[in-house]
Amino acid sequence: MRALVTGGCGFIGSHLVRRLLAEGAAEVAVVDSLRYGRPDVLSGTGARVRFVRHDLGVDPPGDLRPFLEGASAVFHLAAEKHHTQRTGGDLLRTNVAGTSGLFEAARAAGVGKVVFASSVFAYGRMVGPPLREDEPARPATAYGMSKLLGERLLAHFARPQGPAHVALRYFFVYGPRQHVGLGYKSIVVKTYQRLLRGEGPTVYGDGKQALDYVYVDDAVEAALLALRAGRTGAVYNVGSGTATTIEDMVERMMRVAGRVLPKEYLPPDETAGSCRVADLARTGAELGWRPRVALDEGLSRTWRWMRESAAA
Repeated sequence: MRALVTGGCGFIGSHLVRRLLAEGAAEVAVVDSLRYGRPDVLSGTGARVRFVRHDLGVDPPGDLRPFLEGASAVFHLAAEKHHTQRTGGDLLRTNVAGTSGLFEAARAAGVGKVVFASSVFAYGRMVGPPLREDEPARPATAYGMSKLLGERLLAHFARPQGPAHVALRYFFVYGPRQHVGLGYKSIVVKTYQRLLRGEGPTVYGDGKQALDYVYVDDAVEAALLALRAGRTGAVYNVGSGTATTIEDMVERMMRVAGRVLPKEYLPPDETAGSCRVADLARTGAELGWRPRVALDEGLSRTWRWMRESAAA
């Protein structure tokens, strides 16, 4: 198999590239602007990786045509994230114009299948029961809107004779190499960084807001299963199926790190009172996927990586 991975020098992307190589891919083209990613995360991957520095939405999408020709799969993970310091125009240029150009180029090149990394933010809803793929999506942020539009663009360029396509709505993915550049830092990264400095965790509001955390290896497994078995046109949730409060999360991280320190409570933010957890019925039934790495184990692996990185 020949594959192309956008955002391959980033967090999930670098794990995916290494997994594709381990699975025997003949060649993986890695497309990255290096605005947030770092090429050294792919050190030692060998001649089967071809790196392409390309800024989606800025550089001509036709530049990717040589790397798309003959590719059986495209994994589109690159995106301008929320909570970065760039503008809304940057976000739309990358996530909408760049995504549109990529999908159009993939269709023209005859790519076999596209797996698109969408997001929980495409839903918009932040309270209530587990989020289901068949419920109305009403994103409330520019990032969420761009991800939902990415799903629609994927379907548009797949008709009438374009590639098969699947969208994965990732929930809150964590694990080693999460903060490799200047991108968004999750509570896992921020809290472990504070613990490494001997500082206690920060908690916004009462800490009862709840999120759905999924380990990066499980997220990558879902992408591979989506390629192999995903029904074209389908959207699948990728999460743990379990809601974990921020209060519980930071307590777990302190236990894992062996550094129990007083927490600092800050004024509530926009997540106050929220609960976002994935319904995994469709993902389990159609992909045969379920998360395998328990939260405490995933946090232990992440802590070891952060500690080793800090000591290097």
